[in-house]
Amino acid sequence: AQAILASSIDRSTSIGFHTSCATMFRLAISLFFPVASAEKWAVIAAGSSGFWNYRHQADSCHAYQLMVKSGVPAENIILMMQDDVANDSENPFKGQLYNKPGNDSPDVYKGCKVDYSGKKVTAQLFMDVLTGNAQRAKGKVLKSTEKDTVFVNFVDHGGVGLVAFPNGPVLHVKELSKTLNTMQSKKMFKQLVFYMEACESGSMFPDLTSDGKILAVTASNAKESSWGTYCGDEAVVKGKSIGSCLGDLFSVNWMQDDDLGKYSSETFRSQIQKITKLTNKSHVCSFGDKSFENEAIGDVEALAAVESINVARGSVDTRDIYVNQAFWAWNNAAAEDKEAAWKKLVQVVKSREADDAVFHSITSKACSDVNQEGCQKKLLGDQNDVKEVECHYNLVHTLHQHCPASESHYSKGGWNGYNMKFSQVLLNLCEGQELLGKDLEQLSKIVQEECIQAKGLTEMVV
Repeated sequence: AQAILASSIDRSTSIGFHTSCATMFRLAISLFFPVASAEKWAVIAAGSSGFWNYRHQADSCHAYQLMVKSGVPAENIILMMQDDVANDSENPFKGQLYNKPGNDSPDVYKGCKVDYSGKKVTAQLFMDVLTGNAQRAKGKVLKSTEKDTVFVNFVDHGGVGLVAFPNGPVLHVKELSKTLNTMQSKKMFKQLVFYMEACESGSMFPDLTSDGKILAVTASNAKESSWGTYCGDEAVVKGKSIGSCLGDLFSVNWMQDDDLGKYSSETFRSQIQKITKLTNKSHVCSFGDKSFENEAIGDVEALAAVESINVARGSVDTRDIYVNQAFWAWNNAAAEDKEAAWKKLVQVVKSREADDAVFHSITSKACSDVNQEGCQKKLLGDQNDVKEVECHYNLVHTLHQHCPASESHYSKGGWNGYNMKFSQVLLNLCEGQELLGKDLEQLSKIVQEECIQAKGLTEMVV
């Protein structure tokens, strides 16, 4: 436990890095204006719940504000999030959310119209909204046409081939690909720009084509975490500590410049080169149709100003945010609250250790018929690409259904913000079926049995 804390605290001191992602947002917005007769649409989703995930809902409301400011009609913006943070008992500013620190930080929750909240917010709802399935969504959905531009923004936890939602199963890459294909076949856009903030988000767009009119930009590549920012001592608004990270690094950087300015000769191609050079904690990636690259996206002079001020502070690897925040809360707690804060910190650490143990057991059993040490090391350490999609999809949902939920990570199924890093292990199992001498049915049984055993141990402790 001490080693985990030491590692996490050390990483939390890393200072946020310069990223000119704000200008990438200018690309998305600039695509809205050239077509006078076209409609502009936006779908924004925050996929988490709980106060320690404050940043996701703050990011999403900030994105909503920018959509309105950019000229997207409010009736064409669809926002879904749990909406449990603004009025949480831990929030020092009830009914308010802030995406950056400072005495003059704007309340991004003010005027933020949430269309779907609470238990309604699921991966299925997200897919229904995007594909215009009003019958199943039972509410507001995209009604865009082949003349329209659509902007999609997703913010939450993720892992290789999956992203989370606060209720129900995760959204798998297989399902997202099918959703985007459906939108294409129904001719629901002229151009679609998709910004995704999640760990390993670079693994979510393997099927985009160079002429499909979809451009996806991700906070990280397929093998690394994304980062939260304005955490710990940096999460101070109007003299009060929020007690949770205010934003996510990629999201904060592309939204931080409120003044969109005038559009001139700066192109997306040159911006990609600058982003690649400036991003040194995670690797911002783009996928799909690059025909947008030579379109003007912003004033070069304004861009220089953004680069000079756009430094996010107090950045933390997303995988370590819970334990980092728990330590910060204990370290800063009043004397009478120390014991309760310590118990919460211990709970978070034990939850992480339990997750580690589950995947150690899964790989151990999977390697039972081969060289145990070398096999297990390979399963836990390899970084295979998503090829065995059906196998991975099956194991991902098996784990969600049968593994214990982590209360300290606000999860309602087997996946949580920490253990999603092990989605790669399930992928390695799928890719190694021949080596292991086990088929999908056998691997699924192993995952199910180890999860059920872990759930039993958790219930005994409780």
